Amino acid sequence: MAAVALRRLPERLARAACEGTWKAAPSGCWSPGSGAVRHAMGGVFHARVRPQEKITLRAIRDETKLRKHAIARFNKRWRSWAQNRVRQFRLPLPVTLTSDTSLMDANYLTTCVQKAAALRKHDLKLWYGYSRRTLELRPELQPEQLGYIMWGYGKSSFLDANFFREIMPTLKEQLPSFQSHALMSTMWCMKRVKWQDKELIRACAQQVLDNIDAMRPSDFIKVTNAFAQLGLREPGLKDALSRVAIPKFEETFAQQFRDAVHPVTIGRLWSDEVTAYILERFRKIFITARPMHLMKAYESAVVCRIQSPHVWRSLSQDSKSFYVRLSQRHIPDKGREPGPMHWDVSRQLADLGEAHRNSFRWGPLYIDVGLEQLEADERRRCIMIDGPSAFYFGSDQYLPVKQLQHQLLTSLGWDVRRVRWDDWAELGNDSERKKSFLQNLIEGSRPIGEELRDRNPQTRESLQEKTRLFRGALAAAEAAEAALREKSKIDFDI
Repeated sequence: MAAVALRRLPERLARAACEGTWKAAPSGCWSPGSGAVRHAMGGVFHARVRPQEKITLRAIRDETKLRKHAIARFNKRWRSWAQNRVRQFRLPLPVTLTSDTSLMDANYLTTCVQKAAALRKHDLKLWYGYSRRTLELRPELQPEQLGYIMWGYGKSSFLDANFFREIMPTLKEQLPSFQSHALMSTMWCMKRVKWQDKELIRACAQQVLDNIDAMRPSDFIKVTNAFAQLGLREPGLKDALSRVAIPKFEETFAQQFRDAVHPVTIGRLWSDEVTAYILERFRKIFITARPMHLMKAYESAVVCRIQSPHVWRSLSQDSKSFYVRLSQRHIPDKGREPGPMHWDVSRQLADLGEAHRNSFRWGPLYIDVGLEQLEADERRRCIMIDGPSAFYFGSDQYLPVKQLQHQLLTSLGWDVRRVRWDDWAELGNDSERKKSFLQNLIEGSRPIGEELRDRNPQTRESLQEKTRLFRGALAAAEAAEAALREKSKIDFDI
């Protein structure tokens, strides 16, 4: 665009536009030496800028500034990974998203799912229709088409338990034919919807190892992050993935490698050698990192320091100094907004007279409720609110990220108490029962370094009933809070 614009302008004007050397004369026109563009009569050039030329000149100046100060210096990537994936693997077939699903074949349906997810179409009726048609066409779907479909469901975060239960046998059957993109899409989708299927995770890990040479480095990073966050626990598979990780990381550029720095993967998957490699290399490429990458690197260093102190001691002095400085710098973060259950717990604590602080960041970790009163051993107590998103989808088993968070906080001196959504649902709308529950919860002390253990799994019917009770209790609590605010309003009408 810049070259075309320059051909339309006089040579001297174009040179001044590229170099950004205009200078405003007293009459308000151009003259060399200034970065501003003025529009009036008189001066050196005695020119009046047309609106289209004004836009062109501004574009040239902004593009020059961007190249000089952003791309060349910081090597930034301006789009997220998901957006780049949309642009890189877009299906070119022209489709109409609202077409009758009963008339769609496998290729047309795959393109519709991919396009609807890429365009962020969150129409429940549309996605339920795609789900029904996908299940009807299961025998006809090819491995690559399944990969695009799973990517679409992961991108849209559409949660349909029946769809995922029905599609899993087809995925397991065709898994030996999956290539890099399909493997990545499947595991990324499962991570996004928090779907637990240990058999499929083990099979995907073995497929990655069997086709490691054909795996794209960026896909390998996404797959291994999903393995860690979905709870891959087989020591043999974890060791095998660690052996092939460093050669795969060596094939990545800085912008791809920054996603490999993840606290859960470092704490739950990689060996000591891979952990040291990741922390050492990130120090050299941190200039390409966004705030979210810096925050994950900060938390990864804390995980390494607590879980593997010998690995931390083996790092170079420059690397250890880098992470110390990283912990002291300001990392932009939007924070977390408390949910309805969180506010309900906070109101009950306030009625009990417990001074507390809601939703704050402590180092790289988030704490839901921090109690002000110290224990006898000068430890601080905190309460973590475990809503349905803290567990696998349709389950009461904790996600590995919550278990790691609990271990870190208790190792760093916090006495952590947890309020589970299923326990809170059983209390209904009885404030006295809730206060008694919280009073019993915050009494006593917990051991340092305590692990977060799962309870015995509940049946699906029991969880569905508790989910219904939980939603009703939250709706009633929100209605009561809204009525209280309305009652406390002051009417100034005279």
